[in-house]
Amino acid sequence: MAQRGKALGMEILFFDPYKPDGYDKALGIRRVETLDQLLQQSFVVSLHCPLSEETRHLIDARAIQSMPRGSYLINTARGGVVDCRSIPAALASGQLAGVGIDVLEQEPPRAVDPLLVAWRDPRHAAHHRLILNPHIAWYCADGQLELRRKTAETCRRALLDQPLRNVVN
Repeated sequence: MAQRGKALGMEILFFDPYKPDGYDKALGIRRVETLDQLLQQSFVVSLHCPLSEETRHLIDARAIQSMPRGSYLINTARGGVVDCRSIPAALASGQLAGVGIDVLEQEPPRAVDPLLVAWRDPRHAAHHRLILNPHIAWYCADGQLELRRKTAETCRRALLDQPLRNVVN
């Protein structure tokens, strides 16, 4: 995402307490020391973190209020990282100019979920300024073939006692 933003001429800031020093230099981006610093200085915030107790509702109403008015929020990480209950009011007030989400805390969402209710209402700002998209970017003919091929290759490597690739503990 950082490389894409740079290609569009954006100044890229990031906050990740677990990335080693030098990561920012290698990518030509600027590290900030706290999430608050990131939020206060960013007109576009894109989330790329796992869901854990540490990151659950990392972005809530308070976090959104600390962003510059008219900012954009993108969550393609995990649903629980954003408290989506805070989004309809932030869009209605103009605090957020737009939101893109492809993951929700509860999937499938309930029909009465406040975010979906606002999104379905043509009179609400969310109707025109919220993009809800399924978290299935890989789901296409090429993606399915690659998934099957890589699965078979991984099984073969395991059976031949070869080192496995992309192991997650």
